[in-house]
Amino acid sequence: MTNQFRGWLVRIVATTALVALQALTCSAQPASAQPRSVTIGTGAASGVYHAGGQAVCQAVAQHPGEETLRCAVQSTSGSVSNVTALKAGHLQMGVVQSDVHYNAVKGRGEFKDAGPDADLRSVFSLHPEPFTLVARKATGIKGFADFRGKRFNIGPPGSGTRASVEELLSAMGWTTSNFAVAAELTPNEHGPALCAGKIDGFLYAVGHPSANIRKTISACGARLVPLNGFFVDKLVAVTPYYIYAAIPGGLYPGNPQPVESYGVLATLMTSSRVPADVVHQVVQAVFDNFEEFKTLHPALLVLRPETMIKDGLTAPIHEGALRYYKAKGWVK
Repeated sequence: MTNQFRGWLVRIVATTALVALQALTCSAQPASAQPRSVTIGTGAASGVYHAGGQAVCQAVAQHPGEETLRCAVQSTSGSVSNVTALKAGHLQMGVVQSDVHYNAVKGRGEFKDAGPDADLRSVFSLHPEPFTLVARKATGIKGFADFRGKRFNIGPPGSGTRASVEELLSAMGWTTSNFAVAAELTPNEHGPALCAGKIDGFLYAVGHPSANIRKTISACGARLVPLNGFFVDKLVAVTPYYIYAAIPGGLYPGNPQPVESYGVLATLMTSSRVPADVVHQVVQAVFDNFEEFKTLHPALLVLRPETMIKDGLTAPIHEGALRYYKAKGWVK
């Protein structure tokens, strides 16, 4: 055996041994050492859903637990899309309107064909979302019924707003054919379209104050319109997910007085397939630093833990969240 061949053989054996040692070392690392991640589906980037999801992830980032948890938000078309993505395992959490939350769990409305979903879980509720009815200043519209024959944005398919508009129309005995145009614009599109005179109004389920609403009102003097009356009273009386929710006065230019409306709650949902320790870490980051969390967006200032763990929640509470709430003595 030549010296050159002997040296080459030694190098091969040494390299093989090193690779084997590295593989053995990697396999010996506990699974928990690998960074975990959670992605929260929200809504339009300009909406409060997105801001709420960012606040949750900011709490997780600023107050990490014993294990690294990477939290990110994903802008989506809204509540229905978030539920669909949760079901498919594409998201670990999603912000969902309380009415869509209810329908998904019960297998009704837009989820009638899919049927009840036993895997969906509640984490906590967030801010109230009054249905915000906005009209062009020149229309002189004073109530929802005045939009008959007008160009109205009903929201994009897959959004919670769209589902809510359809439920209101059904209660009134209307269909989208009662509008001259039933637009399907996203929240990022409805304000510019209204100010450009392409639509006469829109309805948007959103927490307040909303940058989206403020921008529209400031740009073209759009008006907030009350959403009340017999059909609203009927919906609030017979549905467990609707509440009366006025839009406070003074939040937007030219709107000094409260505006009557009704609405839903934004809720944070997940799936039973998401590990309990992941959900527990998210919940702990929020509630262990709750006063700080509320300052991350004005819509969060009204939150109280005792209502967040029960209001608007139709699905069972996820075991990871429930473990935290029991430890705090908030639930038995």
